[in-house]
Amino acid sequence: MNKNNQSIGIIANTIKGDPADILSKIKSILKKHKIEPIIIDYDISSYQNINKARKILKNVSMLISIGGDGTLLSALKIAIKYNISVLPIYNGSLGFISEIPPEEAYSILEEYLNNKKSLYEIEARTLLEVRLSKNNLKTKNYLAVNELVLGKCDGRAIYIDVSIENKTVSSIVGDGVVIATPTGSTAYALSAGGPVIAPTIDAISFVPIAPHSLTFRPLVIPKGDVIELTLSKKSFKAMVTIDGYDICKFDNNDILKAQISEKHCYIFQSAKRLFYDILRNKLKWGR
Repeated sequence: MNKNNQSIGIIANTIKGDPADILSKIKSILKKHKIEPIIIDYDISSYQNINKARKILKNVSMLISIGGDGTLLSALKIAIKYNISVLPIYNGSLGFISEIPPEEAYSILEEYLNNKKSLYEIEARTLLEVRLSKNNLKTKNYLAVNELVLGKCDGRAIYIDVSIENKTVSSIVGDGVVIATPTGSTAYALSAGGPVIAPTIDAISFVPIAPHSLTFRPLVIPKGDVIELTLSKKSFKAMVTIDGYDICKFDNNDILKAQISEKHCYIFQSAKRLFYDILRNKLKWGR
């Protein structure tokens, strides 16, 4: 496959860390292959700016993100739309999924443009399909890379009724719940006490946030099972958050459904490091 005529998009976080040196090196590599990049160097941490960038990058064949996991998540929101891969270059304060350092990323990019594949793999990651019904009106659909959170709006606990495959599981009183993909299992869900799920496993975790009952524990739920969340009549309103973005308030007449999506997102991963190497290094196990 000849990549010389491709267009490549670059999303650079200029707020945290200076990407100038990395951008300069990438431009130099692309210039050798007669590729002019499309660079997004403004903040895309809002849905409005993601949509703006999505229109600009509609014809690119791959994306490069420069920053941390937050920058990569925003890039993936764009990549999912066009079914393209993202090469994450770590230049931030947190890099669980964006863990490729610049020098290694340059070599990977060179290899990719030369139609070779020994330094990297392109890994398909599970996405979460979310369906939100408000007051029995039209249902809106969302895709989450990391997680769906149904959480309290203020200091008062919320009452959540949980069903899986139309079977009542429990009623949870607490701060909320997190439903996370394997990618998101090392983010908010992990902080809430959830399990780490290897990215190659087609499963999602269901994690209560500060439940009032100590007997309720996280669940790992397989592909195909649908989780349904509603609020009991005595509950206060809640907030629906997807990948860190507040979507809307959630009240007693609303319904949330979540399950593993048939779609995937695609991330360049170093062939040098296994997922377990990253876990050991990031979580400082054995030190």
